[in-house]
Amino acid sequence: MWDIEKIIVFLFVVIFLFYMIRLSLFTRQKWQLKTYTFRILFMGLLLITTATFLDMISPVISTKFTYILMRACFTLGAIFYIIGVILWSNYTKEVIEKFEELALKDSMTSLLNRKGMEKIYNTISKGNSPFYVVICDLDEMKKINDKYGHLQGDKYITSTAKIIVDAIGEKGYIGRIGGDEFVIILEYEDIEKVEETVIEIKQSVHEIFPGKNTGISLGYSLFPDDGKTLEDLIKIADERMYNDKQTRKKRV
Repeated sequence: MWDIEKIIVFLFVVIFLFYMIRLSLFTRQKWQLKTYTFRILFMGLLLITTATFLDMISPVISTKFTYILMRACFTLGAIFYIIGVILWSNYTKEVIEKFEELALKDSMTSLLNRKGMEKIYNTISKGNSPFYVVICDLDEMKKINDKYGHLQGDKYITSTAKIIVDAIGEKGYIGRIGGDEFVIILEYEDIEKVEETVIEIKQSVHEIFPGKNTGISLGYSLFPDDGKTLEDLIKIADERMYNDKQTRKKRV
């Protein structure tokens, strides 16, 4: 009388339904999931469960009404479930993109990290248009940390990050690649504009802690004249930044 295949299908759908309920409760605790996505999925599975149940008991209770109800539940259940899967896929895509974005960002400053800057460089360098790579290193960072505490040291870093962002605007990309070290990719072709930007950054950073001999040292290199890899360009810019730092110390 009972069809074993229909019983197995019904049990499978019921188990899947309870799994979705458990998954819904788990993800609510972990992520800010749009609840209507799971509601649509749940509704679809509930209708499909009802349909498989009616199909399972059809040898015992077989009427025109139960047949129509079973078909309606199967059809509506499939529609709801497919819509739910589409919404869930879109949400999953958004979450993955968010995680990828976070993986390329520095948590303290929200600037790009080294990996993020490498990705930007790989994209820009394919165009073969000239651009500058600028290395920035804060002066007296250890002194600020030791004398005024790490909170002030963090302020030194975050304030500098904001200054650089304001100075660069949409003309380049900024990343934090070390404790107090920043790298900038400037899409300028005019060296005078680079120099103006460097001076602006130096003056503004110096004013973060007036009278405490703080500041920032910078050096830059030009793609492709000084190198065609980010590593080579950073190396040359770093050497020029070191010279700038030594010159500043002699003045002090």
